[in-house]
Amino acid sequence: MTSSYFRFPTIHGDNVVFVCEDDLWSVSATGGIARRLTVGLGEVSYPSLSPDGKHLAFSSNDEGATEVFVMPGEGGSARRLTFGGHLAHVVGWLPDGSGIVYSTEASQPFSKTRALRVVPVGGGESKRLGIGLAVYLSFGPDGGRVLCRNMDDNAMWKRYRGGRAGVLWIDRKGDGEFERLLHLEGNTVRPLWIARRDAAGSLRDSSVPCSARAPIDERIYFVSDHEGVGNLYSCDLLGQNLIRHTAHDFYVRHPATDGLAIVYHCGADLYRFELSTLQTVRLDVRTLSSRPQRNRRFVHADEFLEEATLTPSCDSVMLTTRGQTFVMGFWEGAATHRGRGSGTRQRLTHALGDGKHWVSVVDDGREEALEILSASDVPPIRLDKLDLGRAVELRVSPVADAVAVSNHRHELWYVDLRTKHAKLLDRSDFERVDDFEFAPDGRTLVYAIDESPTGSSIKLVDLESGEKHWITRGEFRDSGPSFDPEGRYLYFLSHRDFDPVYDAQTFDLGFPMGMRLCLVTLQSTLTSPFIPMPHPIDDDKDLDDKASDEVRELLRLDAEERADLEDLPLIIDFEGIELRVELFPVKAGQFGRIAGVKDKVFYTSFPLEGTLESEWTGEETEEGVLKAWDFEDNESNPVMTEVIDFDIGEDCKTLLVVCEDRLRVISSHHSMEKDEDDDEPGRKSGWIDLERISVEVSPGDEWRQMLREAWRLMRDNFWSEDMSGVDWQATYERYAPLVDRVSSRTEFSDLVWEMQGELGTSHAYEYGGDYRLSPAYEPGFLGIDVSYDEARKGFRIDHIVQGDAWDPAASSPLLRPGLGVVKGDVITAVGGVSVGPRSTLQSLLVNKAEEEVELKIAAAKGEPRVITVRTLGNEELARYRDWVASNRRFVHEKSQGKVGYLHIPDMGPRGFSEFSRGFLMEAAKPALIVDVRFNRGGHVSPLILEKLARRRLGYDVQRWGGPLPYPSESVDGPIVALTNEHAGSDGDIFSHCFKLMKLGPLIGKRTWGGVVGIWPRHDLIDGSTTSQPEFAFWFQDVGWAVENYGTAPDIEVEIRPQDYAAGLDPQLERGIDEALQRLTENPPLVPDFTGRPDRRVDDRFSHRKRSK
Repeated sequence: MTSSYFRFPTIHGDNVVFVCEDDLWSVSATGGIARRLTVGLGEVSYPSLSPDGKHLAFSSNDEGATEVFVMPGEGGSARRLTFGGHLAHVVGWLPDGSGIVYSTEASQPFSKTRALRVVPVGGGESKRLGIGLAVYLSFGPDGGRVLCRNMDDNAMWKRYRGGRAGVLWIDRKGDGEFERLLHLEGNTVRPLWIARRDAAGSLRDSSVPCSARAPIDERIYFVSDHEGVGNLYSCDLLGQNLIRHTAHDFYVRHPATDGLAIVYHCGADLYRFELSTLQTVRLDVRTLSSRPQRNRRFVHADEFLEEATLTPSCDSVMLTTRGQTFVMGFWEGAATHRGRGSGTRQRLTHALGDGKHWVSVVDDGREEALEILSASDVPPIRLDKLDLGRAVELRVSPVADAVAVSNHRHELWYVDLRTKHAKLLDRSDFERVDDFEFAPDGRTLVYAIDESPTGSSIKLVDLESGEKHWITRGEFRDSGPSFDPEGRYLYFLSHRDFDPVYDAQTFDLGFPMGMRLCLVTLQSTLTSPFIPMPHPIDDDKDLDDKASDEVRELLRLDAEERADLEDLPLIIDFEGIELRVELFPVKAGQFGRIAGVKDKVFYTSFPLEGTLESEWTGEETEEGVLKAWDFEDNESNPVMTEVIDFDIGEDCKTLLVVCEDRLRVISSHHSMEKDEDDDEPGRKSGWIDLERISVEVSPGDEWRQMLREAWRLMRDNFWSEDMSGVDWQATYERYAPLVDRVSSRTEFSDLVWEMQGELGTSHAYEYGGDYRLSPAYEPGFLGIDVSYDEARKGFRIDHIVQGDAWDPAASSPLLRPGLGVVKGDVITAVGGVSVGPRSTLQSLLVNKAEEEVELKIAAAKGEPRVITVRTLGNEELARYRDWVASNRRFVHEKSQGKVGYLHIPDMGPRGFSEFSRGFLMEAAKPALIVDVRFNRGGHVSPLILEKLARRRLGYDVQRWGGPLPYPSESVDGPIVALTNEHAGSDGDIFSHCFKLMKLGPLIGKRTWGGVVGIWPRHDLIDGSTTSQPEFAFWFQDVGWAVENYGTAPDIEVEIRPQDYAAGLDPQLERGIDEALQRLTENPPLVPDFTGRPDRRVDDRFSHRKRSK
């Protein structure tokens, strides 16, 4: 019998509660048959039994965000206790059992940063513990505490040594004075303060108050991987007498204790460590479950659509969804499955010319390989002897049983399917070869290839001889080559329009609309198609008067005749071809694809938009427009909106248009003017009904395939061929057996993270995917902090978040004009519901995100009144703005206006936006603090460093206004940077380069240490994405050493838990002090504008004076 995948155990006496299949289970501390405690649609995690065992707290996303729930320790109905709308992980209990301690992202100005709060077990408003950022806490006798910062699980990035590694802080006496415990060279997490034996000789839970008979032995147990693998250790309260207690090969994860034993999970098993004997026992647990999340089910094709192409007959579509291929008529007929079923993945499937066979990249548990499949019962032909790498694009020859394939190694291959022979055509040293197409005669292949970091060429290769010809030479970024089906032109896209646009906010110029539509005449005798030539009214415009006889003959043939006459080559005059590039008379813009039919060229155009919504890439919006250039009318017209991509059939008359999760077939004569507003699938509208396809899914089979693919993707794309010394094959062999124990999508994700974590490298992620759906009741937010006022019977407003009052998403809605709400007012009712001590403000706002609600307000003076406000859907931006504004006020006040302050939250579009916004005003002050603490990374650090390195050289002096600095937007005085352990990726790079460029002192803590970059572009079969660390960063001073270490500050400043409790920010204060000190030591040059030039004529040469 296959065992299950066990996680998150907690213990009290003989009762062990753990998580399996996203539910809670209970089993004896000695093992046996487990009993299911919950049956929810969401996922549960982090269970914790109360000190007396009567209550069980846990985290669950059953109603949306992961929140804290509580139920009886033996099982029963659960009550939701927190309503913060953000991640909340149960940590444990107060020693007396009155409250549940949890770590949460709620009310934080940054995502992925957590602080500790406590919520009463009976319900009510939670309270901050006031000891700063932390993820775990354990109590000792008489109020002592030991907390863990940064990480509560060290298995996802194994052997991590960066600045964000878990660290322990201990408050031995319970007086609030914390100090670091241990300084191991490892990642130390999940501390458990356990008082061992008292004078009576009995074992005690640390939650029991200390008696007159003090415990003989108190130790801190924890997980650390400083010796290579995460195991259970302990030390005394001084951080000495270190002992290792386990010797597992898999990491020990999430230990919990009742004071008598420690339970934990490791490699999908549960273990119990007996404190009396110091022995470890694996628990033999049986869940006796039908494992319902592994049951077969069916999904619709549109949910997981990967690719779609037209069949050669142009009356059907071949599409791949959820890794399976189907063929169906556009609007009539059945959908036919053309694959092997769930558990085998097909990609890049294309029909061959006869319409009876197709070629596909197939992953059936072995290495991926090309397969030729047939509609008959003939077994597929597998070309598994070819080393083609991981295919990323594939095209089928129009006249032969052959394909062109590009792969992850930047190679372009030609594969003869009949002979099973492959020929390497070309390779780029810089990027993948994604854009290529066969010529109409199938004898040549045109492709775009990167030949430098900034330029790409259009090349053409003769498939017989291998001879290559350059169409363009890489002076620009050229892409998307496509042949005119009539053999006259080659179309392509090119970034070659350098018409600068002034930036509206800063002094800068850019080229946001720099792409042009281009063509090349393939025969030297062809004239420009954009210059109309005189011709009779009924002239056959298909034949150019100056075309050669061979070209005339070729152009007279239809597609089928041309395929039959392989000996009739496409005529291309290569001499001087680079000089025959012409631009379409279409304005420069942003284009996605270009392809031609008879007398027309279709292309997609995308509008210029801001990138804050796209977060990182700034790629084309999905709201593109399909347009057609008509050579006869010499003009361009829109064809269809909301287009992502399109494909043209072999008849050169049929277009398959891709629109997000929909497909549409239109004629090449389609006009948007005649387009009716009809979304119903059918021949009239052209929309294809994808619900005709029902895809069978067997989760267990999929998970096996997905794990293997995730492992192989890492093997093929990891930046270092030797996998940084890790035996990657052996790693797979260790983890693969666990996949059959997986019973939910959440468990599968956990397994992938653990396996990828063995590389000990940053940016090895897995996210997304097909999870079981649970209700999501999105809460509304008011942007305030409250506490219950017993005397006034309501929620007293302790703080109102003040961000950008002019932006409804970035400030508290209670600050809207005319409301008159101030700190100290009390909310006594929400939506007509009176509040009480066991209710919470947020609980009354559940499912009210971005909705209008009524609030009854009782002010200190005056009668109660009712106001109506529109809630926020998320208050993180408002709290971020409030945090930045508070820091800026503090800097300005303490420096008496001499020091400016700005914060950069990431190195993506938002971070660049925040930097630019702050820099315009703050850089004008004599000194500047640049704060990159909590920076999530990205890619814009060089742009920001370039601006910070701009130094003041002079001034433009005017008569009626003040002097203007040159260069504009330059810093005249010292710059100080703040960083911390939460600044990572491009935040690491910025911090390190700030030091390298000697822009000023770097203050704070060692950074995250993750500088092996990624380009997530590989989806697994259920839509999840895995990232492979592909781009390792090397610095001229330390080489590879920033990865898995971080960059150390010039001046290290810690923020201790007691500093947080006192509301202090020693890092910011030190930044101000350093900036002021440097201002004193090296004050900015005060310009002397006296001695202005005298342009009068010298009296000695004055004619007027001589005449007197």
